[in-house]
This record gives sequence, structure tokens and C-alpha cells, in this order.
Amino acid sequence: MSRVISVVNQKGGTGKTTSVINISAYLARLGYKTLIVDMEPQANATLYLGIDPLSLEQSMYDVLLKEAVSLGDIILSTEIENLHIAPAQVSLSNTDINLADKPNKQYRLKEKLSSVKDRYDYIVIDCPPSLSLLPVNALTASDELIIPLQPKYLSLEGLKQLKVSLDRTRTELNPSLKMLGILFTMADMRLKMTKHCMDLVKEHFGDKVFSSVIRVYSKFNEAPITGQSIFEYAPQSRGAEDYKSLTEEIVNRGNIFYNNSFFPIVTASQRTRKFF
Repeated sequence: MSRVISVVNQKGGTGKTTSVINISAYLARLGYKTLIVDMEPQANATLYLGIDPLSLEQSMYDVLLKEAVSLGDIILSTEIENLHIAPAQVSLSNTDINLADKPNKQYRLKEKLSSVKDRYDYIVIDCPPSLSLLPVNALTASDELIIPLQPKYLSLEGLKQLKVSLDRTRTELNPSLKMLGILFTMADMRLKMTKHCMDLVKEHFGDKVFSSVIRVYSKFNEAPITGQSIFEYAPQSRGAEDYKSLTEEIVNRGNIFYNNSFFPIVTASQRTRKFF
């Protein structure tokens, strides 16, 4: 049975696509059949894997808007064994307008995923940094979600807003959606503010925060130019080490029973300062 995982944050620049690519690449290396679903109109995951969106006849836009186009019709193999992608194009930016009058508009992706889920062990969805129907469809179709978060003050403020959106989606559309974890990305461990922000999030979210941390690393910016994950581009690097640790944690967390709490309730006595 496949696990469907959305990587989501309303704020851009959190390392979301980098995480989708490298988590998926290492899952594939472990032998898991893995599908990336690119729901980002900028098509960053598609571009990262060396696919030119302009060369595509069909993409996720067609899957979401056209009954006759199945997800299987657009899936492409990649240079990485066991890793496939459902690519995106800029046309996805028109999804909200063109889906507005469609029945079950929040469930389009879930319906289309049903035809391919038995082919994959993991389906990882790259969500756009927005409040549009695209991330709503992704979250409605998902079993679990990962929130990549830079340990900076403004990122923590954004987490408050994201919590409201996620709570609403879970309540109204997908009650079984689980928080797989909050992931610290681009963490500069030399800075005191980094540790302060990380401690604050851990205080409120406890074991919902991944133990693995993705440290700031220049080669994450270089790897997409080559179309390679960090495991091909710099296999012995600290970046590869960080994503290897994270992916193993994701696999192991799938075997842990979580209660039904999504965001934990924190009493006033547990807080050192007001956060939520």
C-alpha cells in the first residue's frame, strides 16, 4: 500500500522542492517505487530532473482538468532507477479559474491518484507556496504531510498562518491527514538564532519535529544545474548525509503509530513565550 506525502509550506524559499527531490531520490535508492507529483506551476521539480516543461504535450494541468487524461498518461521515468515524475507546466497557474465550476474540485487529484497508487510505494507531492486549489487537492489526496521550515523568526510567523489552513483542510476535507513532521531546512548551525528558533518549535511540537536537520549547504544550489540529486552530485557530502538521515526517519516513522492529534495542544505552563 502506497504512502502519499505532501511537502507543503505557504512560504516560498523553504527548500521544499529540494526536499521533494532528495527524499524521493533516496527512497528510490532504497528500492522503493517512488512517484513525484509536481503541483507547482513553476515546475521546479520537473526542471530539476532535466525535463523541459515546454516540450510536454500533457502535464498535471491536463490530469486535473480533463476527464479523459489519466495520471498514467503523463508519468515519465527519470535517470534515477525506481523514480518517476508526473510533470508540471506553467498552465497549472490557471487551475483555480478553470476548476472553479467543476464538481468535487478539491478531490480531483485524489480521484486521479487512485489509478496509479498500486504501482508505487511512495508518492511525494511538491506543493506550491499558495492557498490555491493546488495545495488543497494535494492535502486532500495525502495520507501525511511534511512542513519544511527555515529556523528563522519570520518563518515561525508563517507557521502560525499555515496551521490555520491545515486545520481547516483536515477538518473539512481530509480528517485522516497526519502530520509526518516539521523539517528544519537551510539551518545555519553557527547562529544562536537558529538554535533558539529550533528549540521554540520543538517545545511546541515535540516529536512532530524531525530529528534530522538539513543544514545550509551550497551544493544544494548547484545540483539542479546537472539534473542530479545530492546523492549523485555530491554523494559523500554533508548534504547527502542529512537527506539520507531524514529519509530513513521518514520510512521508520511510517511504522510508528500516531494518535489522531494533528497539531499538539500546548498548555500555558509549557510555553516560554507565546507562539500560538
